[in-house]
Amino acid sequence: MRLNRLDLTRYGKFTDHVIDFGSRTDGSCDLHIVYGPNEAGKSTLFNGWLDLLFGIGAQSSYNFLHPYPAMRIGAAIELDGEAREFVRIKRPQNSLFDGRDQPLSETALIAGLGGLGRDGYRTMFSLDDETLEQGGESILASRGDLGELLFSASAGLGDLSQQLVRLRAETEEFYKPRAQKRRLGELKAELADLKAERERIDTQASKYAQLTKAFEDATARHDAASSERKRLRVRLAAINRLLTARPRFGELERLQGQFDQLKDLPEVAPEWREQIRDLGNEEAALMASGAALNDEIERLTAELESIGVDAEMLALRHRMAELDRLRT
Repeated sequence: MRLNRLDLTRYGKFTDHVIDFGSRTDGSCDLHIVYGPNEAGKSTLFNGWLDLLFGIGAQSSYNFLHPYPAMRIGAAIELDGEAREFVRIKRPQNSLFDGRDQPLSETALIAGLGGLGRDGYRTMFSLDDETLEQGGESILASRGDLGELLFSASAGLGDLSQQLVRLRAETEEFYKPRAQKRRLGELKAELADLKAERERIDTQASKYAQLTKAFEDATARHDAASSERKRLRVRLAAINRLLTARPRFGELERLQGQFDQLKDLPEVAPEWREQIRDLGNEEAALMASGAALNDEIERLTAELESIGVDAEMLALRHRMAELDRLRT
């Protein structure tokens, strides 16, 4: 499976946003890095990819701009060497479509995922703080090589055992029983100095309580502001839709007024539309015929104007007429 293009059509803060990774190029490195500052939308991009593969959750938090019925994600995915188009909408079931908005079975994607579910996919292909922490807990819980192998396989860290050997060596360098000088001793001395410094600048309990209360109040205000921002974004989207439609209201009222003026007219005959069509065809034929006649008139007029006048022949005309009279 290869992702060629991801369409965040209506998802999270994105509208008609396309991320095109291009087609596979033989003989070159097929790796793309998407980076950006905080709040740029990297997490939204990743969760949009997961929602395309496994469906948009019932309580998705990415509906703050586009409501659930309008949410839409698309992608061009290469499966077994064939490029295919997929579209996912927010729906409890039958939410997967092809590029022509025809319903698709989930098996169209399941085959390419090797039977992995959302959690299994995250474990196999998502290397973030959460998966690393869970993998470390798995190793500690297993306390053996099995845990190392399972975690290294799921996280894609094939050299995990070698890394653990290196870390053990660093640990012994940090602290080892009966060693004369280790880093731990130096840190303990630094810790004693820091404790003394802490006691010197320690905050009183009452002051700490005030700071804690201020932090809790600030957190509550932040949560309230976030909820209000979400509500205002939805309201802003609705207002923008109304503003977009507003210029058309005047034209609609004008046309409605014209229509109201015609409501007392009698009903037209059933064959009216067919007669109008026939008259239109007849008009077109007459116009074409008239144009042809105008061209012929212009041609004949030009031909007449090009004929020259022979003065000698005109002078003989009277004599010929006199001779003709004498002959008879």
